[in-house]
Amino acid sequence: MGLITPLLGRMVRQESFSVPGDISDAARVLVVDSGDLSELLFFAPVINHLKYRFPGMRVSVLVREGNGELIRTMQQINEMISYEPEHLKPTSTTYFSLIRRLKSRGFNVVFLLGREFSFARSFVALMSRAPLRVGFSGQYSYPFINCEIRPAAGAGYEAPRATGFLTALGLSPGDSIRGWCVPEQDARWASQMIHFHKPEKHVKLLAVDPGIGKGRHRLVEKSLAWMTDRVAEQYGARTLVLSNNLDSRGLGRFRSLLRCEQVDLDPGNVKEALALLSRADLVLAGNTDYFHFAVNMKLPTIGFFTRHDTPNWFPEGTPWVQIIQGVKGQRLSLDEVYSKIDTLMQFANR
Repeated sequence: MGLITPLLGRMVRQESFSVPGDISDAARVLVVDSGDLSELLFFAPVINHLKYRFPGMRVSVLVREGNGELIRTMQQINEMISYEPEHLKPTSTTYFSLIRRLKSRGFNVVFLLGREFSFARSFVALMSRAPLRVGFSGQYSYPFINCEIRPAAGAGYEAPRATGFLTALGLSPGDSIRGWCVPEQDARWASQMIHFHKPEKHVKLLAVDPGIGKGRHRLVEKSLAWMTDRVAEQYGARTLVLSNNLDSRGLGRFRSLLRCEQVDLDPGNVKEALALLSRADLVLAGNTDYFHFAVNMKLPTIGFFTRHDTPNWFPEGTPWVQIIQGVKGQRLSLDEVYSKIDTLMQFANR
């Protein structure tokens, strides 16, 4: 990459741009996703703010197939262009067809999501020929992006850091920006499904995500299953198992470890899973995508983090969330978990 990037910088024509001048009602914006569902959640307030300021702006999102169901819930997005992961590789025959397709759209602004460098996605941003390309700074960021976001060292939780896109454009985000929320029709569908499978209103719904966390690790399945059984018994709950990064075999294996009563619902896609998650009374999860959606939805949530989960994934100013960061070889304290859940329930009942 040290040899390629300077060469690309000389070969690709660099057009002038101005900020915030190029951000207008006439702007055609392309958002290149990182493949990470949480990144789309964190970026949603940026899109909402831009469309509020510039209603005529047209926003297209290049998104991994599967995560596209989340895009369908975001009314501010005009167009979704989906891809399979194997198609977004320079060795794929469809890769350069995709680049030609995007280039023909005449985008003048590109937002490149994600912190980790990806040549395939960065090259898409460069070859779109958009004069303004915004993304986080990194070792190989130029010439793929020409408007760099440089977060302050030691900055906090990832979610609010996404507003750096607005700061880089010279647009003040203000005191509050509307984030992502479950569409009303999806919430009604989820309520009906939950009621059908759990008609007793006094019985709580415990949502559990046994998936792999952002640190590429997770709590041992048997430990999480044991904890889930204890919590379900203590609080009189039925359990709903959800995950977006475990296949059906992995989910089936975890469900077989549970002894508590389960809600027999298997969402068909991310949109349905998030709608069901929104109906939970309590969430147990590692540092997963659904954990961060639960944080966004202000659901009482216990996060079982590992030593591989860095501070940028710890929510701040969220009294509805409690984090337990485990130590390898050390048994989870049931009393500590109960204490934290009691604290969350007190907050939820206010």
